[in-house]
Amino acid sequence: MLSTPLCLREGTVPVLVLEDPRLFRSLVFELSSQAQGEPGNFLLSLDYEPLDCAEHLRVLRDYLQLPLEDRRLQNRFWSRVQWTMRELLAPQTDALQQQISGYLQQVAVALDRPVRFSEGEYLPPLLKALRCAPVLDGETPLERLIQYLELCSDLLKDQCFVLVNAHLYFSDAELTELFRMAGYEKWKLLLIERRLSTPLPMESVCLLDSSLCELRLDLPDEIG
Repeated sequence: MLSTPLCLREGTVPVLVLEDPRLFRSLVFELSSQAQGEPGNFLLSLDYEPLDCAEHLRVLRDYLQLPLEDRRLQNRFWSRVQWTMRELLAPQTDALQQQISGYLQQVAVALDRPVRFSEGEYLPPLLKALRCAPVLDGETPLERLIQYLELCSDLLKDQCFVLVNAHLYFSDAELTELFRMAGYEKWKLLLIERRLSTPLPMESVCLLDSSLCELRLDLPDEIG
């Protein structure tokens, strides 16, 4: 459909503008499905090697409820929690494990009857019971979005973030701050929009009009 691929280069943020609502809806839904592991026509690659969209693509359409419950994200978070307990806090973890074991023995004695407790590590089930989970505590939608991108980039490898209609939700100043952070952290962002806005300095625009004619606007000065 496009003359050349959309490239996520350092220092630029590609913006795909789809003026036809049916095409916009179709492509956003297809990208979202591929991010969930369904087949589709989009190809995501890094250094000319294809990547699994289910592992490396995240499509964000709701900036109020960012998907923290994603299974892959939760699994990586729990791996990080357990690594932290076993590596960074090994002495404290061992001491607490022994304290819990001693306490359970006291419970058994107090019950004055034979009892058996499950063996193994006590802390991971305890933390899950306490609902230990990542949170986004930023005061503004932009701060929470940045926290979400930081979390995903920290826990998951080679992520591409597709932001749908970001220009409708965020001001130019907010997007400029987001792009600045993306450049510093080397996040890969792609914006998909329904309507063309005056491009920001870091944006590289590819527009498909209602007749599917393609127009590339790499510099703000190209808009008359």
